[in-house]
Amino acid sequence: MQKIQLEHWLHADHSGKHIAPKLYVIGCEDLSNYLLAVEYKHKLEPVHKDGEPMHFSSLEQVKDVLSRLGVESVYLRLHNTDDECSAFGDSIPYHDIEMSLQTH
Repeated sequence: MQKIQLEHWLHADHSGKHIAPKLYVIGCEDLSNYLLAVEYKHKLEPVHKDGEPMHFSSLEQVKDVLSRLGVESVYLRLHNTDDECSAFGDSIPYHDIEMSLQTH
């Protein structure tokens, strides 16, 4: 999804049954940056700007961008590469943490 599409989705005039898009900041223990994604039709789709997935070098950068868009909360999805290679087939290879973007 393009960033401009996400902006239109966030700011569109919706009926009373509107559910805001679920946004994810995806990080992995062996990567030095974060990827922004949106849940669309029960799948995560990276948010693109100028044809490239949006990457951030810090969570503060993500918070700044999303706060300007009026987003109040986002999910931080942390991938653990050790869990992905686990001998236990039922373990989930990531952990989601809800983060509030509102300043007090």
